[in-house]
Amino acid sequence: MNRQAFLYILFISGTFFLFSSSGGVPQAVTQAPGESGKNCGACHSGGNFNPTMQLTVRDSQTNFVTKYLPNRTYQLELVIAGKNNPKSYGFQMVALSETGNKDMGVWSNLGQKVKNQTLLQRKYLVQSGAKADGIFTMNWKAPATDVGNVIFYYSGLAINLSGNDNGDSPISDQLTLFSSGTTNTNENGSQNLFFVYPNPVSDILTISSPVAVTALKVLNLTGQTILINGESGNNVIDVKDLKSGSYIIEVNTASSEPVKRLIFQKL
Repeated sequence: MNRQAFLYILFISGTFFLFSSSGGVPQAVTQAPGESGKNCGACHSGGNFNPTMQLTVRDSQTNFVTKYLPNRTYQLELVIAGKNNPKSYGFQMVALSETGNKDMGVWSNLGQKVKNQTLLQRKYLVQSGAKADGIFTMNWKAPATDVGNVIFYYSGLAINLSGNDNGDSPISDQLTLFSSGTTNTNENGSQNLFFVYPNPVSDILTISSPVAVTALKVLNLTGQTILINGESGNNVIDVKDLKSGSYIIEVNTASSEPVKRLIFQKL
């Protein structure tokens, strides 16, 4: 094989690798039961983006929900953000029953750069291409009958688009959507009750929290503090003077749980 042919094959191989990676990973990396236990960090590492990730679930009236009703369709939004200006983002997600880890629900109305992926005989969602704003949307139809709690496992990735796997930052999380016939007694229940609304927001942002809020801090995506509300017990903050874009809000509470970091969009 002459040098020119070798370089051509190397170029084609590299191009295939880059396009296949930007269009989804060839393995399950949400850290759900039954997977290898790895997340996107199995291949991507070395970044300093310190990403945050938030999954919200709304009903047909756009109300935030923490429980599902059988056979109803819900609107999901996964938002990934990072410090130090990542160039783009990717993700992978699956919904499983808490009992038995069975694939649950039907995905539909997939948003921009979101596609289906079948792995381990499960229906995953994954990015079909790198997305600069880190916002991925989809609909999920609950099972026809009450199957108990459903857990969404998801991994995200903040990437630098350098052409290789170095300098990227992975993150993983999960959210439990409770059965309508149960109370939120799951040990992760309080985590599911932390969300911000309205989102996007034009002026007053409200934080829903199962415990008392002691302080709020708004940061930009590079980690700089923009606003602080240190008044204990106040779960609202006025963001009308912020420029349009994505921000992170840090929520300190009276509980022993770690600081919550949520993402919101300013109109």
